[in-house]
Amino acid sequence: MNLLEIDFFGFPCYKGPMAVKIVFFDCDGTLTNVRSSWQHVHERLNLWDENADQFQKLFRAGIISYQEFCARDASLWKGIPVGQILGIMGEISYREGVKETVRALNTEGIATVILSTGLSMLVDKAREDLGMTFAVANELIARDGMLTGEIKINVDHDQKGFWVRKILSGMSLRKDEAAAVGDSEGDQGMFEEVGLAIGYHPSQRVLPFLHHALYEGSFTQILSMIRGSHEEQVTRCD
Repeated sequence: MNLLEIDFFGFPCYKGPMAVKIVFFDCDGTLTNVRSSWQHVHERLNLWDENADQFQKLFRAGIISYQEFCARDASLWKGIPVGQILGIMGEISYREGVKETVRALNTEGIATVILSTGLSMLVDKAREDLGMTFAVANELIARDGMLTGEIKINVDHDQKGFWVRKILSGMSLRKDEAAAVGDSEGDQGMFEEVGLAIGYHPSQRVLPFLHHALYEGSFTQILSMIRGSHEEQVTRCD
C-alpha cells in the first residue's frame, strides 16, 4: 500500500514503489481534444478571425509580449457572463484514455499536476473531473458574474519549468522522480525539469527534449512509459 504524507509546505508527499512519484501534464491538446482553450472560446464567440488570430501572429513574431498577448485576448471578452464561458468550456472533451490513465496513477499513489498557459476555468474543471492533485493556469478576472476583460497570468508561456521546480522542491522530490506529458514548445521548460519527458502528439520543435513521443492510440499507453521506461532516445509509438 502506498502512503500519503503531508510535508512542511502543505504539499502531499507520495511514498510508493515506483520510480516516478509525480507527473506534470499540459492541458490543452494533451489532456483535451482542443489544442487551445483560448482559440476555442474565441471561435465560439466569433472573435477569432481578424481579431484574436492577429494577436497571436503579433506575439509569435515577437512584436508584443506574452502578457500583452493575453491582455488583448481577455479584453475581447469584457462584459461576457462567466456562465457563458463555462458553458463553452463544458463542450471540450478529454482525449481517449485520459480518465483511465489519471485514475491508475492516483491509485498507485503518484501525484498528478496540471500546468497550463490555458484558462483556469477549464483547468480547474479538469482537475476536479479527473481527481488530480494540483493545477496552475491563467485566471480570467470577473466581477458580479461578468468578465472584466482582465487576466491574471500565473503561467507565462516559457515558465512551466519554474513551476515544476517549485512543486518538486515543496514536495521534497527529485527531478528523476518526475515525469511530464505535453505537446508543444510551451512545454519545453517542463520537459527539461523532469527525468522522463513524454510527448503526446508533439510538435517537431519539442522532439529533441523528449524521451518518448506518442502519435497514435490511447492515452493509456503513457502508463507503461511512466511505469518502467526511462530510455534516452525518442520512441515513436504508432
